[in-house]
Formats: sequence, structure tokens, C-alpha cells
Amino acid sequence: MPPLTPEQQNALEQLTSMLQGPGFRGALLHGVTGSGKTRVYLELVRKAMDLGLKTLILVPEINLTPQTRKRFEDFLKCEIPILHSALGAKEKRKTWTTLLNCLNPDTPDEKDFPDFKLSTLNSQLLPTPHSQLLPTPQILMGTRSAILAPFEPQLIIIDEEHDSSYKQQDPAPRYNVREMAFHIAHKYGALVVLGSATPSLETYQNAKNSNLKLIEMKSRPGGLPLPKVIVADMKEERKKQDKDLMLSPILRDTLSKTICEGNQAIILLNRRGYSTNRICEECGRPLQCTDCNVVLVYHKQHGKLICHYCGKHFPTDFHCKCGSKKFVFYGSGIEKAEEEIKEWLPNAKILRLDADTTSGLGSTEKLLQKFRDRECNILLGTQMVAKGHDFPGVSLVGVLCADIGSSIPDFRAGERYFQLLTQVAGRAGRFLENSQVIIQTFCPENPVMQFAIKHDYIGFSKMELTERQEANYPPFCKIAQIRLQGKDKRKLEIAANKLAEALRKMKRAEILGPAEPFVSKVQKFYRQVITLKAAKAADIRNCINAAMAANMGARRALPLQRVDMDC
Repeated sequence: MPPLTPEQQNALEQLTSMLQGPGFRGALLHGVTGSGKTRVYLELVRKAMDLGLKTLILVPEINLTPQTRKRFEDFLKCEIPILHSALGAKEKRKTWTTLLNCLNPDTPDEKDFPDFKLSTLNSQLLPTPHSQLLPTPQILMGTRSAILAPFEPQLIIIDEEHDSSYKQQDPAPRYNVREMAFHIAHKYGALVVLGSATPSLETYQNAKNSNLKLIEMKSRPGGLPLPKVIVADMKEERKKQDKDLMLSPILRDTLSKTICEGNQAIILLNRRGYSTNRICEECGRPLQCTDCNVVLVYHKQHGKLICHYCGKHFPTDFHCKCGSKKFVFYGSGIEKAEEEIKEWLPNAKILRLDADTTSGLGSTEKLLQKFRDRECNILLGTQMVAKGHDFPGVSLVGVLCADIGSSIPDFRAGERYFQLLTQVAGRAGRFLENSQVIIQTFCPENPVMQFAIKHDYIGFSKMELTERQEANYPPFCKIAQIRLQGKDKRKLEIAANKLAEALRKMKRAEILGPAEPFVSKVQKFYRQVITLKAAKAADIRNCINAAMAANMGARRALPLQRVDMDC
């Protein structure tokens, strides 16, 4: 393994000095994509092991655990247990029992249960025999749920800390891994290391305010430059083309050249299916799901129209509300992109990575390994391909329909848009020079895109933080959202208005709404949301509790679904 770069050595020394000490310590490792943050983690964990400290390592996605686990095991020469939802019952039980035995060595063994029969059910309930347990683990690795494991770490590493998958949405318990890590660190006196090339603005603001130590890595090892970013303005490209093609001429030609040179390419299109709309020729309306207020997407692979919220399937000739069965398909998804690339490059070996191709247990890992082993030269995928993968042979990244998601009515839409573009661009040129990123967009003047093109996180954060401060959004306040749902739309609106009125009477938080969310109906349930903003999270909690206590009679009638709080 090559020696550490000066930036890596500096980062390691700063983090090592924080390893031991009383109380909570936190650091943000902000390094550009490909700067070698994982190498710093490896060295830091080895130093923690030498000091007899336990380490919890978290990654945002299950499909990242095999790659990350192998790197740590090869470097540290030890077996690392993992925890995530895709593990089989036997492996999960083995890891949990090992962790519990470390906390309580007197945990009973199977021999203490002579009356139990080793049926499938009983074998899942019984503890794992001591002979089959892992050695006492100093390291635990996993995804979001691993933060709840019976493990008492003195070092917590959260890689790609900005990722939205670290926040549990459904079902309960609902929690944010970052907040949980801070709580555990306060409890056990641990060091929390948050790593990202595009940290969340809340984390970055905390670092600027000296609540976290900011450690920056601004270059890639070996002097490799960040990839060159080219923008294809699709408004102009469409004027030049005879037919409606998804790939611009520059992307088609560069992709052909990349394959001919023996290199690999990643193409991102964050849209499943073949066509995103089925438009009625009679009334001009798109066909919506009968249970949800969302447009159905045509999946050529299944020959069906599918709702991406409830999963319901419809035949392609399903009649419109006006009674007509005449329709046309509009909009392009990842299946159509795959078809077009195959027509353009018939000899290319394409691997598609989306929810339709990775439904089986372990299928994502197998597909990614095929691409890593160079059995395929084009990886076509949704946002899955943008998250932390390390592919040495990739010299080209193409982003189709880059404007998807940029106009969602969410105060974090711009941040997520910047993160996605920056992260997927960072998959290119990690080991190769002259790498390129080609972004296809209808709005090249978008300021967020301009910052992403320049790899300018500092400039983006200044712009976004200024706008959030003016509008009083996190990190300059605490925000929570009460979501209500019911099958009777009128009764739901009445209940939501009553609750909003009760909350306003408390005068402890700013109340916005009630209003319909972006998707106002899912699985026959209508939705309403009420947003609360206050200087402190305690003010929001007290406001909700007081409003509920003052309206106990009405409380049972309120279809209150849940409270989401960003702290």
C-alpha cells in the first residue's frame, strides 16, 4: 500500500490526537471525491485497535458493505462482523449473540436449553453456541440499523454522512444516525468522525461554528486531477437531432471512444422504467394510479404500468378516466436508455443497476462485482451508482436528464441535487488521467449545477446557507413535520385545521400549513402536513405536547400519523 500523502498524514494526526479523551469529540473529514478518506479511516482504526478501543463503522448502503469490509479486513488482518437488514437469520443471530456475550459473558448457551427442539423457529430463538461465536469484536460494521446494536464504541466513523439513507423514515423507530451517534458518543466518551465530499449543510455549519473539528483534504493522491466536466445543453442538442435521442452526440462519441480504449463508463439516469408517462390521446391527461396521486410508469421489462409508491401493476391498455384506451408514451426511463445504448454500441457489455434488477438477495453485490472484475464495460444505473463506489477502470461518467429532482418543493432539494451530481462525477478518474464527466441538462445556467461543475462545495454552501438563513430553515432553526392521513379527504382537512389552530394557540413555534404534500394521496389515504419551526427542538416538542394535552377529546379523532423532526 502506498505511503500516506501529506494531506492524509495531517488528517490522521489530527484525528489520532482526538482518539483518547473525556467526553464527546467530533470531527468532519471533508475531502474531495477520491482524496483517500477511506485510507485515513483504515489507519485511524488500526491505531484505535492498538489502544484497545472499539470502533463502529457505518456506510449508507448495504451494497457498499462487501467492498468496505474487504478493504478493512485485508488491511487489519482480522474478521469484521457486519449488521444490516439483508443478512440471513443465521448470520444475524451469530453477530448479535457475539455482541451480547461481550456485554454479558454469562449469557446462556444452547446446552442450557435441553427441552428445546432444534426446529427452524427454535434455532432462530436460541443463542448461538459459544464454539460458533466470532472472536470478541473490536470492530463492528454496518448500515443505519447497526447504530442500535449492543456495542459500546469509543470511535464511530460515519462514511458519506450526508446520505439521506442515514435517516430512518418508515417504519418506527424513526431516528437519524448522526444524532444517535452524538448521543452514544456523549454516553461512552467516543470520537465521532463524519466523512464526506459533500457534507450536509447542518454538519458543515456545525464545523464552521467549531462544534466539530473541520479537517479538509483538497486533492487526490498522486496529483490526479478532478475529472473535467462538460455540459451538454439539451435545448440546443435537440434542435440538431432528427429524432428524440436520449444521448447527446458528444456523450455517444465519448462513450464509444472510452469502450474502444478498454476503459469503463458509468451512466446515471435517476428514473426507473421505460416511459414515465402514458398520455391519453382523447383528453390529454396522464394515467394515474387508482390508489395514489402519482403518474404510472411503463416498465417494458414487466410489460406493465407500475405505481412507484404502492407497487400496484396495471395493464398497458388500462382505460383512462374519460373511457378512452388510445394513448401514447412520453418521457424516458433507464430501460429506454439501455435500449438506445445497445443500438448505438451493439458490442458493449451493459450492466443495469436499479430496483428492478437488484430485487434478489445479494444481487446488487454480484452485479457490482461483475463490473469491478471488468466483465462489463458500461454501468447504467439510478442513484445507486453514485454512492461511494471505487472502480479503478472508470474514465467516463455520463449524467442523463440531470435536471430530475432539482425542482422538488423541498428546502433540501438544491443540496441533494448538488450532492448527487458531485458524487457521481467523483466516480470518474480515481486511478486514470484525462477522465471526463458529461452532464446533459435543459438548464445549464442553474447556479447549483454551475457549482457542481466546478467541484465548488464552498461556493455552493455559502449560497445555500445564505438563502436558508433568510428563510429561517435548518441549520438556523429546528424544524418538524406532522403528517396526517385519512381516507375521507374532507374530515382529514377539518382535523388538520383544528390541530394547526391548537398548535398556534401555544405560541411556542412558527406553524406553517396545513397543506397537501408533494404526493397528496398514497394507498387510498389522503395526506396533510403541518410544519413547525422554532429555535430549539424542545420548543417544538413542548408545543406539540401542550396542544395534544389541551385537546384530549379531539386527539382520538385526529388521524395523526407521525412527527418528523430535524434537529
